[in-house]
Amino acid sequence: MNKFVQSAFCAITALILLFPPALSAVTPAAQNETLILGVFPYISANQMMEQLAPLCRRIEEALGKKVTLVSAPDFRSYVDRTTRGDYDLVLTAAHMGVLAEKRDGWQRVVQSGQKTATVLLVRQQSSIQKIEDLRHKRIAVGNKQSITYVLAQQAIAEKGIILGQDMEVIDTATFSNVVQSVLLGEADVGATPTLLWDTWEHVNADQRHQLREIYRATPAAPSFLVMASPKTDQATIRLLIGSLLSFEDTVAGQSFFQKSQFESFQPLDDATMDSALPFVPVLMQP
Repeated sequence: MNKFVQSAFCAITALILLFPPALSAVTPAAQNETLILGVFPYISANQMMEQLAPLCRRIEEALGKKVTLVSAPDFRSYVDRTTRGDYDLVLTAAHMGVLAEKRDGWQRVVQSGQKTATVLLVRQQSSIQKIEDLRHKRIAVGNKQSITYVLAQQAIAEKGIILGQDMEVIDTATFSNVVQSVLLGEADVGATPTLLWDTWEHVNADQRHQLREIYRATPAAPSFLVMASPKTDQATIRLLIGSLLSFEDTVAGQSFFQKSQFESFQPLDDATMDSALPFVPVLMQP
């Protein structure tokens, strides 16, 4: 076991000891026929509602229950709410899913076909051409607890530049705000997921044309995991898995995957969870 993965196991063990599973939590679904789908805050609320409405409808059709989509103000509160049992289902980042499974007993459903990678963006007229040009510049990031941030940090460190030391880090609320920070000149460069950047043409084509990328990381882990609360029965999980895996066979599903760039839903296996394990320690950072 390499040191990076070993440190992740140690981090998860420490979290389990500090924060034992919330076995007494009562989920909203236990009280009524509405399921709460908690989505980690990777884009603005309006964009989230527009992109994920078809997914909510698919789950409603499969389970015969209304699905309400909610999020959280930031990554930390989202992780806390997942642990607390505020959600019945989650559409979560891969490292958050690993933590939820190992610490809190959340159950696997599916993963997105699209993988997480980081892209570094600058304004078209910027003199910045490569990572080496970033020393003493300002970088906007969506959240320091994201896989996107870790990948950007690693790529920049390989060029001998340390974030927070050789570069000022501007921590924005969402990845959408990263794009805006660069456009407005508040940051010289922005680190955002390729998922967001590649779909920005659908959000604001004019803004996308005002930016260019100087670096794109190799995909490291799935972008999203769908998981069910520890209280979910196995029959429900089987219904969810079957419905989401076959979603791409429908007209609505094809449109959803094209617009969201999720690509598909695939089985969620051990290899996937292992690929996200090294990113878990970032969730422990203040």
